[in-house]
Amino acid sequence: VLSHLSGLYYTLYFLATLLMIIYKGTQGNLTEAEGPLAASLALTVGSGLLSIHFLLWQTLVLWADAVLSAGLLVLHGLEAALQVVAIAAFVR
Repeated sequence: VLSHLSGLYYTLYFLATLLMIIYKGTQGNLTEAEGPLAASLALTVGSGLLSIHFLLWQTLVLWADAVLSAGLLVLHGLEAALQVVAIAAFVR
């Protein structure tokens, strides 16, 4: 009996949390500014350069390291593109 109540509790908790996330998401993040996004973009570029260094110029790089580094570079590129779009939207 208690396991069913626990399952019901977690289901209701999940739904309440999901509804709260949806409600807060409709209001948007009103505290975004260009400065922190630009700093984050600079850190993303630096991290991307370090990933390229690891991928190309390290002496012992396994195949799995190359695949993971390539995926990391793709994600860094996507993050940088989204940051540029966000900065452009905030500046406008």
